[in-house]
Amino acid sequence: MSLKAPSEFTRLSIGVLAICFVVGVAGRMIPEHFPNLVTPLIKEFEWTRGTVASIFSVCAITSGLMGPFAGYLFDKLGPAKLYALGFCFAGGGLILAGYATQLWQFYLGLGLFVGISAACCGNVPNSAFTSRWFQTKLPIALAIIFSALGAGSFIGLALSQILINRFGWRVAEISMGSAILCLLPILFILPWKKLSEGRPHAPAQTAGEGAHASLADWTISKAIKTSSFWGLFLVFFITANGMYSIVFQSVTYLIDSGMSPVEASFNIGLTGIFIPVGMISCGYFLTKFHTSYVALITFAMTITAVIFIWQYQSAGQYWAIIGFIIFFGLTMGTRAPIVGSLSAKVFRSRNFGLIYGCISSGGGIGMASGTFLSGWIYDITGSYDAVFTFSLACLVLGATPFILIPNIREFGRQF
Repeated sequence: MSLKAPSEFTRLSIGVLAICFVVGVAGRMIPEHFPNLVTPLIKEFEWTRGTVASIFSVCAITSGLMGPFAGYLFDKLGPAKLYALGFCFAGGGLILAGYATQLWQFYLGLGLFVGISAACCGNVPNSAFTSRWFQTKLPIALAIIFSALGAGSFIGLALSQILINRFGWRVAEISMGSAILCLLPILFILPWKKLSEGRPHAPAQTAGEGAHASLADWTISKAIKTSSFWGLFLVFFITANGMYSIVFQSVTYLIDSGMSPVEASFNIGLTGIFIPVGMISCGYFLTKFHTSYVALITFAMTITAVIFIWQYQSAGQYWAIIGFIIFFGLTMGTRAPIVGSLSAKVFRSRNFGLIYGCISSGGGIGMASGTFLSGWIYDITGSYDAVFTFSLACLVLGATPFILIPNIREFGRQF
């Protein structure tokens, strides 16, 4: 009679999930509040939408390119020092933006500093930290911590818009930056030695091209020679183009369609309420069904969400906003636990932080190009129709690695 395996959800592992979630909220609420700044910056500085979009593009590209470095620092320094570094850059970047008067200062504060912060407090270190404590339940664990995107998005959008309306955008940036810095002392009182140890894992069963390489230790040079690595990279890159071309334009689109700034920001922020539901459900389904099937369903739902918001033209069509909120919220960020759990299964090793950092850099680069192209497309066409078409095309292409790459299908069997 075999003994039941002990649960991976212990007091310490749950504590790790809680820490990763809170850090993720703090790290995501900063870049996710950026849509609220589009209109104020255009009015004050008379910049084009493409120019304003370029600020967020700098943030996104920095976050993406810093992903591998954040993974390397996590492997070398551990989570505590890396998270503290992220909080310092986040607080400093927002405060600098609050005093900025020139474009280069926004590039430095909201672009470079916030981008570094997003990498240090984002999915790469949180995935590496969580993978030390979970194996069979890793998809659910990753879904829980990645759902911080929803809370971060809702808090960032709602809080910043309230502060902007009451005190102006400069005070809003300085206030949020100061609040982030106040979290630093809490980091240093946590029992990091115990939390960083992790729990022993049984050797992972692998298949396909990774079967033999997994018996040795994965390195980045080995990983980049596999189709699995590049397929997962492309999922992040192409999907981020489609998602953030919508995220960047969403609040301004609703304002142009007749909503007040507070109502528009609040409605977009409501998607964050559904993100934890979608994330955790996705993580559960990943333990029950083939990963490719789950992934394709999430893409179909996101495409439906874009079609819904495209239909909104006036206050009488609020049904379209409800559809967008539900479908976009349920699938926003779900590709992260899908790709994260696959990556941990394929490339589990002491170098996982660096490898996953390189894979996730596709998302940051895609965020940058999607945001910039969204603003650029609108500037040259004067139409949101072209933006929505671009988004839909990216979402269709982003789903193709789950269909076309054999090794991704093979590794996607039930966890």
